[in-house]
Parts: sequence; C-alpha cells; structure tokens
Amino acid sequence: MSDAGPSENKNDWHSVTMKVPFKSHEYAAIAKRALEVDREQNAQFVDRSIEVEEESLIVVYRATTVRILRLCTNAFLSSLDLVQQTIATFDPALPQLSDEELAEQARIANSGNVKGIELRGDGKGAGSGEEIKA
Repeated sequence: MSDAGPSENKNDWHSVTMKVPFKSHEYAAIAKRALEVDREQNAQFVDRSIEVEEESLIVVYRATTVRILRLCTNAFLSSLDLVQQTIATFDPALPQLSDEELAEQARIANSGNVKGIELRGDGKGAGSGEEIKA
C-alpha cells in the first residue's frame, strides 16, 4: 500500500462537526448560501458538508490529516466570522460587541482546560506549522 495519496477509505479520515446558532432559520440559510460558494482547494483531502437545522448551521469537515483539518476549519471560521459580521451590520436589532467585549469573551472561553485553535500575533498558531504549548 502506498502512502503517496489520501486514504481511499473516508472512514479513516479525521472529522469535526460544528453547530453554529443564528438568530433565525433565515439567517442560518443566508450564511449557508454565502459559505457554500467557496470550494475546498484540496478536495481530494477534504470533505465538507453544510446544512441548516432549525436556527443552526451544521458544518461537518472530514480530512485526511489533523493538520489539514485544522487549516481548513480555521479558514472556514474566518469566513464564517465575516458572514456573521455582515449579517449583524444589516440587522440593527442584533447586539454589537466592542473589541474589548470580544476579547473578554475569548479570555473567558480560554480560561478553562479546553484547547482549540489559537490565533496569535507572533505568527504561531493556526496555519503556522508550529504547535502551541499551553
């Protein structure tokens, strides 16, 4: 068996499922339409599905390696953030968080033993090829 290409058995791939809540089913559907336009660049190594369930966007990524999974989900989360900011801009009823409030929410989320993708200004973190030591 050759290690030159991706595993033919997608059951051996690594996966992550994200459930992203929205204010309404309509907003989740808008986000789905905006996000599914972007195709995965390495489709032979990555499989993505996006569905809407009630008021949530359900995103499932499967990839041949953990590194590829991390990179593609990081890129997706960046796009998702832009979509959510755009929706919030055009819906004045949604609360607008300041940069300080967002930083406080991130600090609270990272204060436990939960580890995830981390973006840092020093070039280390998601996509850099260097592991973050917690």
